[in-house]
Amino acid sequence: MSDPSIQRVSNEITHPLEKIKSKMPDLLRELSLTSAGLSITGPILYSLTLRRIAWRTSLASARFFRWDIPHTQELSYIPPYHYGLVLRSLLSGLLLLLIWRVSNIAFSAYVAQEPLKRGQPLTQDSNDPNGSLINGLKAKKAAVKGFKNLANDVGKSFAYWELAIISQRFPERRVAIFKDIDRLGGTAWSQISAECLRMVDGVTARISAHGRPPMQQQALVRVEDLQPLPRLGMPLKQEPIFMSTPQPSTRREMVEAKVGTFVKSVGDNPVTSYGSPLGPKGTQYIEAAREKLLTPEQRQALTPANIRSQFYVYLTRFLRSWLGQPFRQTFARRIRSIAFGQPFSELIPTINAVYSLTSLVTASLKEDAYGKVAKDIPLVMRTFIVTYQTLDRFAGTLSPHWTDVEFSDSQRQTDDVMAMLGALKHGLGDTVKAFSGLSADLGIRDQDMRMAKAIAGIT
Repeated sequence: MSDPSIQRVSNEITHPLEKIKSKMPDLLRELSLTSAGLSITGPILYSLTLRRIAWRTSLASARFFRWDIPHTQELSYIPPYHYGLVLRSLLSGLLLLLIWRVSNIAFSAYVAQEPLKRGQPLTQDSNDPNGSLINGLKAKKAAVKGFKNLANDVGKSFAYWELAIISQRFPERRVAIFKDIDRLGGTAWSQISAECLRMVDGVTARISAHGRPPMQQQALVRVEDLQPLPRLGMPLKQEPIFMSTPQPSTRREMVEAKVGTFVKSVGDNPVTSYGSPLGPKGTQYIEAAREKLLTPEQRQALTPANIRSQFYVYLTRFLRSWLGQPFRQTFARRIRSIAFGQPFSELIPTINAVYSLTSLVTASLKEDAYGKVAKDIPLVMRTFIVTYQTLDRFAGTLSPHWTDVEFSDSQRQTDDVMAMLGALKHGLGDTVKAFSGLSADLGIRDQDMRMAKAIAGIT
């Protein structure tokens, strides 16, 4: 994973301008090749299609505004490879691509900056730094979809990124978190650890919910709150329902009885009662024509099973082509949406939550003066173990989507899965190394300790 927000935080900070400068050689090479290709294809497309369309549009606009136009309304001939067209295609393509690529690189470089201000976390200037950080971690998705929802998710991602930086680079802020015990809703550590564990547990919850039919949520309504609807028909008859139906006496009742009997018979068995729309003669003629006009191989090919099979063959060819690539649901996209949520993936804040918990737990051995973290260490280890096992098992057993026609078992270990598993493995390894001799005092089960060592590769 190349995203800077999900790597182990280092003390080396690269300025955005340095990042832009480092990508300039590749950018110039790409611009040269692409603009050269446009200088070859652009004049042909302009001469054959775009020039005539532009001329007609300009002429219609001139007539609409009643401008004076020359009497001759025919286009002058310009060779496709006129030097003027070639130079204009080269310059226009170069400038357009330059705007697109430079703006994209600059946006990526500046947005990927660490959430720091003058070398300090963004919440440092707040009146309540820990409270501001906790509020960012607890940010819920907005009820209104769209940009507000996206901005809310981005703010949560930066909050977890800032927590990862604080837990690994700013010991004074870690100590402030451990010492903040008089806070509404619990200590700062308890609230931060609860939000981080909830984020990590979300992977297991989403995987467990995959394939489960949604439960029908029924609202509970009190009987006295129900309002009766207005009566639209005649009241129900009060006679016993098992009594035999009286024989119709009037002409109207006789017609109603016959029509009702006919409709019931058609509804109970429409094929046998009403018959085929073609009738027996029509069906016989069609079968005779099929026997005379079609060979046995052709009749076999026209069966529904063979038609579906042939359709699937053509559909597979389409999906394998470059035109079908947008319609494929690759294994990487499928497991990302299931394990890490959709439409906005929670992979980045989840990995940062793992790094934050690991750093805070290991640092608490020397910095937690009140011992508030010790009781939660078994829960942190157990959550990491369960999440690792669930995700690893799910990646090995998840069936690919039917549109993923180029799937192979080597694609199961995707970049997202490996990044998440790597973070959990690293977290378990650091925790085991820090508390291997204190497992009995902290209440860590021997089974959890053995499993953590096996995952981390510690003998």
